[in-house]
Amino acid sequence: MKDSKYIGISVNKLRKDAGMTLKELSEKTGLSQGFLSKFERGQTTIAVDSLLQITAALGTSIDQLLAQKGADESSQTVNIIHRSYENSVLYMENSFINYQITSGFVGMDVFPKLTVLLPTPAPQQNPLFSHTGQEFIYVLEGVLTLQIESHTYELYPGDTAHFESNTKHNWWNNTNRNTTILTIHTPNVFANGEAIDPALKNKNGDFFVD
Repeated sequence: MKDSKYIGISVNKLRKDAGMTLKELSEKTGLSQGFLSKFERGQTTIAVDSLLQITAALGTSIDQLLAQKGADESSQTVNIIHRSYENSVLYMENSFINYQITSGFVGMDVFPKLTVLLPTPAPQQNPLFSHTGQEFIYVLEGVLTLQIESHTYELYPGDTAHFESNTKHNWWNNTNRNTTILTIHTPNVFANGEAIDPALKNKNGDFFVD
């Protein structure tokens, strides 16, 4: 539930402002630390009686907590900060899984995403393509094979590539383990709030934006 997410954030802030640990809040409310942790991170809903226990332990009320929630929403902090547990799959295609790693990518000039390239059954090479813009690649895990025009590169964790997207290119995973990369594209194909159009995607999960 969306309200639970914002209320959980408010509880987290009030608890820390009071200098109270999760363990202390757990002891005061009788609620488990695991449940409280999930609630504060917006990963679970909460019953009204449990929320009353929390507000009593924090010396506040549900009305005051909701007022704090409204202030948190108006500050739009949830659109600035994106936690790792909020990552979701944008789309999957062939051996690529693309994850959303920011809450505010719609309307921004750049489009970052996390891509996991699954192992391929045998070494392969996909057709090269080009499109407008620029892209930046950072290898987090595994080995990425990157081809730009007639040049082929093997990139390892910590290696990066930054190039004009109108140069013919493609990348793939020729190993037997997952390869994980962070990519940043500009221009952002979602800048105008457009939905993901499968027709825009290439086989490596990139986008045509011409």
